[in-house]
Amino acid sequence: MIFILYTVVIVTAAWILFYKPAQPKENEIPFDITPMEDTDPAQAGPVVDPATVSEESSGDVQEDPLFIETDAIEDQPKGNATTPPKSQSTAKASEWQVIEGKYNILIVGMDKQANLADVTMIVSVSTYDNSITVMQIPRDTMITTGVATNKINAQYSNFVSYTYHSGDRNSYRTALDNYARLLEKSLCIKIHNAVMVTVEGLVDIVNACGGVDVYVPGRMYYEDPYQDLVIDIQPGWQHLDGYSAMGFVRFRSDYVQADLGRLNAQKIFITALYKKVVELVKSFDVPTLAAVAGRIHDDVYTDMSISDIQFYARCFLNIGMDRVTMMNIPGGMEAGNWYYVINRAGTLAMINQYFNIYSKEIDNSIFDRNLTFCFNQYQSYCDVYYAPATYYYNNVFDAASVDENSIYIPFKN
Repeated sequence: MIFILYTVVIVTAAWILFYKPAQPKENEIPFDITPMEDTDPAQAGPVVDPATVSEESSGDVQEDPLFIETDAIEDQPKGNATTPPKSQSTAKASEWQVIEGKYNILIVGMDKQANLADVTMIVSVSTYDNSITVMQIPRDTMITTGVATNKINAQYSNFVSYTYHSGDRNSYRTALDNYARLLEKSLCIKIHNAVMVTVEGLVDIVNACGGVDVYVPGRMYYEDPYQDLVIDIQPGWQHLDGYSAMGFVRFRSDYVQADLGRLNAQKIFITALYKKVVELVKSFDVPTLAAVAGRIHDDVYTDMSISDIQFYARCFLNIGMDRVTMMNIPGGMEAGNWYYVINRAGTLAMINQYFNIYSKEIDNSIFDRNLTFCFNQYQSYCDVYYAPATYYYNNVFDAASVDENSIYIPFKN
């Protein structure tokens, strides 16, 4: 009996030690690798005018269920901008070999009260060179999939609304999967796992950690009676509890760059939380770690198995802060400052450098094939979307530098 128990323990330990999340097999590429044909520029159909839409309408449920599929926008209007060229290569799945040890995770932070996704990040974990890369997608990023505001922060909540009203009892999980598939098809990124944490969950997790130490770049004060939200944080080094940490990552009202300032504040917070969790593990603070695990179990929606979680936890512990890289998806605000528009060339370059798990490079003939991130009729959007990559691909930080020097975020006052 003792021998059997000993054998079970050894086998289980070996499984945990050598387990790796599944990679896609040949012919299971999650995006279309068929090169696009050249098309003649043409005006087609009306689009939503940003001036006629308010953010409060973002939770509206779409009547047509096709809005959740990228295939539903194959007829996306193509105006007077240059469309992606046709590749001369033949699409062969056998050419797309997987690079072992590279995994991508989608992380969504959702405010249930406002029914919007405040945070969208794709995290690449690489075991072959011991690195982590975080790409943040601004909440005001333009998206053309039928969301009322044409902003990506409403996309996940629309998925939740649609699945809920369809009778799906696992609406958050199903919506998370739909959101991941949309980003996979558009950005040509394999997403292995997805995680959604609510604002309330973030508060609980930070409190379970015992709070985090963060350098606050300026006076943060904001009130929103509609959401029963008060953010009141003094500048300088502060020990933030869960509620203050939630306010820190959501604040943007006094930043000169608004949502872009918030993304940099989130980089500061990610660095602080990463450092705190690693310290807890290395000090073997079992009671605190148990409390954190309990909050994660209760407050986080994910498709990860226990083995997946253990695998990623091992990776995080073996990767130093100097190997954690954080960046915004390349792009900028369009002329009206209503949308953040991604830059096609810069985003494609970033994906190939950090997030492509295949031996074959993603090329322009398959990337964002449905123009999910640009309405071509508007020149101000095209000016950003089709600009040279060098103009937008310049916002990269590593966690060690952020921990030591923070990030300068200009305030209005």
